[in-house]
Amino acid sequence: MQPQMSAQDQAAMMNYYYGNGQGQQAAQPGMGGMQGGYAGMQGQGGMTPAQMQMQMAMMQQMAAQGGMPSQQQQMQQYAAMQQMHQMQGQMQAAMAATQPSMSSAAPAFSPQAAAPAAAPAPAAPVQISQLVEAPVRSSQLLEVHTVGIFLEEIAYFLDDMERDLWWLLRLAHQPAGPPAIVRGVETLQALDPAKEAAIEKLRERAVLHEDAHASQVRAKIVIVPSVDKAERGVLNALKKLKFHCKGQVEVFPTMKEANNSAIWAAYFSYVASLEPQWMMKTDGPGGKSLFARCAIIVPVYVDRNKKEIKLFNVWCPDKKKRHWTFPGGDILRGSDHNLNDTCRRQFHNQVGAFFGRSWKDCFLDDLPQEAEGQAAKEAPGVCSYIQLEKDGHRYPSRPHFFMQVTEDFYESSRCYEDNSGVIKLPKPEGDFVHWDDLGSAKHVHLDGSFFAAHEEARWVKMDYETGMTTADDSRPMRKENADLLRLQPEKVWKWLANLAGLEVVVRNSTLPPDFPEDGPFAVRVSGIDKTATDEDIKTYFDERDVKVEKVEQFEVPRHTARVDFADRATLEVALQLSGHNLLRRKVKVELWADTAETSVFAPGAKALKPYDGPMPDEPPYKVIIKGLDKNVDRRDLGYFFWDRDCQVKEVDYPLKNERHAGMLEFENVESLQKAMGLNGAVFKGREITISFPTKDDNRPTPGSRSGDGGKSSGGKGSSKSGGDRGYERSSDRGGDGDRRDSRREERQPPSRAEFGTERPRMELKPRSKPMPGEPGYREEAPKSSGRPDPFGGQGVAPAGDRFKSTRADADSNWRR
Repeated sequence: MQPQMSAQDQAAMMNYYYGNGQGQQAAQPGMGGMQGGYAGMQGQGGMTPAQMQMQMAMMQQMAAQGGMPSQQQQMQQYAAMQQMHQMQGQMQAAMAATQPSMSSAAPAFSPQAAAPAAAPAPAAPVQISQLVEAPVRSSQLLEVHTVGIFLEEIAYFLDDMERDLWWLLRLAHQPAGPPAIVRGVETLQALDPAKEAAIEKLRERAVLHEDAHASQVRAKIVIVPSVDKAERGVLNALKKLKFHCKGQVEVFPTMKEANNSAIWAAYFSYVASLEPQWMMKTDGPGGKSLFARCAIIVPVYVDRNKKEIKLFNVWCPDKKKRHWTFPGGDILRGSDHNLNDTCRRQFHNQVGAFFGRSWKDCFLDDLPQEAEGQAAKEAPGVCSYIQLEKDGHRYPSRPHFFMQVTEDFYESSRCYEDNSGVIKLPKPEGDFVHWDDLGSAKHVHLDGSFFAAHEEARWVKMDYETGMTTADDSRPMRKENADLLRLQPEKVWKWLANLAGLEVVVRNSTLPPDFPEDGPFAVRVSGIDKTATDEDIKTYFDERDVKVEKVEQFEVPRHTARVDFADRATLEVALQLSGHNLLRRKVKVELWADTAETSVFAPGAKALKPYDGPMPDEPPYKVIIKGLDKNVDRRDLGYFFWDRDCQVKEVDYPLKNERHAGMLEFENVESLQKAMGLNGAVFKGREITISFPTKDDNRPTPGSRSGDGGKSSGGKGSSKSGGDRGYERSSDRGGDGDRRDSRREERQPPSRAEFGTERPRMELKPRSKPMPGEPGYREEAPKSSGRPDPFGGQGVAPAGDRFKSTRADADSNWRR
């Protein structure tokens, strides 16, 4: 598609091409008008022979094509000539600096100088810079882009109503116009053939892209490559649709080959350019302005007489979560103008509607109505804390709003408590759909029925000194919430101390008591992305206002570096930056410790400590090993522990659902304890992690051979296994709950054939001796070493044949 030009730009371009003095000839197609323009330009413009030669070639090309060039050709040709004119001007300026007399002999070319005196002047003079910069930009010449379609809560609508994105797109282009509220039961009328063909082409490209990019983001985002301007207009009709669930479709530019992080970043950047109120400055170390896609409300009750602090939680019944959590969920741009609106809506849908109370009936202070109120001074009963999210592709930051509740709301909510302190939420007024009533889910979209996502709540006590929470029942609290409270954010803790009349807790130093005053002020960073440079590591700290003095990466162990800082205070802040993403991987930041052993062979390795934690009372005695080098095989893994006095019973490597990991079983608890003491040892150049296996370890990923969790269903909004890591999006079917997980049918574990045949049990043979049937082979009685074969076999290899030393193993790192 050719970019359009205004009438003024067209007149100026024609004037430039054919000369102001040849206006009548310029209106005629063919060679005559072009030659007139050529004559006009050489008349007074002082064109160089090279310019005239280029212009003649252009005119001959246009004449061969049989007439006037297209607007796009004109613009491209004009840009090329203008670049040449600028080069000539620069050359003349340089020459004038050394030979001033030459500057008057060859004046620089300009359209105004080229025109004869009798030529009529344009109605509005157009500067050359305007002609070049406005119409010739590459973004205007390149009209094809890859776009992402973010479905937000509409993904659940499509799932519940058994529709897909392309049905929705056809509904948006109905001849009579789209309905005021989309309910999912509308009958579609035939579209204009051209419109129908455009939609079908978009669908085909989206499906092909999905099939070729199985590992790319699928949750709530559909990627469509090669979308031109007309097709973008077709897709933009989705943005005008309204739903009972209050969701909104967004169409945004992205990149075809981008990874998940880049796609989400493109979405956040685009939305923030339209609605900057969603950008929030995070509190605490590493503060930066990030997109806020959710809001969390923390209702706080304070008893100043008893010095007690209680926090209100709701029970998330989803079988994949099942924990106590603070009310909150995703923003809905179809109804929320800012985060304060999100807080009010989320609290009403998760708490207020059950008690028949408004926001003002529950809290001492209200939140501002306008977006600019976010930056204003907060009321005494409000404390906002914007947490920098560690895992944050989808949720870069998590805003928490600590709100002091009224005495009346606290007492009335406790009227519904049982003996264990659990509040059985009363039924909301009017029609509603219960979270597990799958047959009635469509009523949320058909008539706007209320979606009741919770049925239990409770007040939990929080110890101000430690941040620990306690409750009478044994059900867990959401891990992210518990971690935040244990961090004791300074801003929040000062606010709580003021409410409860407590002394502000003095934060203990993260450094050990015997840390030397003169340092070294250094940290050890592990888990670094293999593509990361020293500058990337420096930027990781610098962008969080932590100044780095020096960065040193190591070959042994790989993906590890030492980072030095100037003083003790900077070091303490740096230690709080563990767990954030550096490029594609989350890194671990810990205090640097020099030892005699690490400085010789592996300066980046950390000293090992004997394991003294809890041990299982009965077999099987198993550990899982992660972070293995890709060249490690089953024999290597068994011998690594066998050579370190661990009696290995069985080795399971590689695991089916996790790369670079294996599982070992030992004969006795003593060997298990020795193996756990090797956690952090360097094996074949990599630092390995050893831990007890959990119930999820070594469990095949349902329905997938490659671990990608399966593909989505062509724009229906279905997501990968596990879904988004969002906050509890389960409040009102308005963008707050990933409740599809509770309705998803249970899949049987994949058969062995899906992963290939099972590896046969290996029998250990001496590595340096000939195999049966080879020259020199003879039967020998195995040497007794007092230890069994690592794989449960009968033969025992000589010590010299068991283990091929590498640079990483030569340092005896495991002995530390």
